[in-house]
Amino acid sequence: MDIFYYWQRLEQNLKNGEVGYFASNNPKIVQLAERLPKRIWVFKTPKGMKGSIQLVGSLLVSEEPRVAVATEYPNVIHYDPFSPESVIFTDSNTPERIAEVSAYFQYRFHAAFSANFNGDAGVQAMESNVVRGLEQMVAGWGRCQMLERVKDPKKVQPINPFAHPSH
Repeated sequence: MDIFYYWQRLEQNLKNGEVGYFASNNPKIVQLAERLPKRIWVFKTPKGMKGSIQLVGSLLVSEEPRVAVATEYPNVIHYDPFSPESVIFTDSNTPERIAEVSAYFQYRFHAAFSANFNGDAGVQAMESNVVRGLEQMVAGWGRCQMLERVKDPKKVQPINPFAHPSH
């Protein structure tokens, strides 16, 4: 099982180096994390294309935070922004790719589309058969490591598990 995540603030988060976690008031994200997903597949609505979705990236889930998380939201899921498996698709914004991804998910997540991915609709469990089809779809797509899309990747520092807490 993987997670479908509608990332509304993608550009803003990448610009600000706010990566490594998704936080929410909604407990659904934590409930899905308890099912031990491997990846979070992130989507957004392309500009001017309401009713369509663009697959933006695939992020490797992490049980522990890889970066310091400063959030007041009670529900957090972590991913590893440093992993070579955390990628942003570089050519997912073509009309053909958007149409292909939208068609693939429209009947599987019809309720999410009709709710414009608000609230629970923006976070869905993706069962293995859906994930396999998605993996086949993106097999030949261009991609880059996620941090290549962060405006200032030097600001995204890993947590050092060997550092001693200061008293």
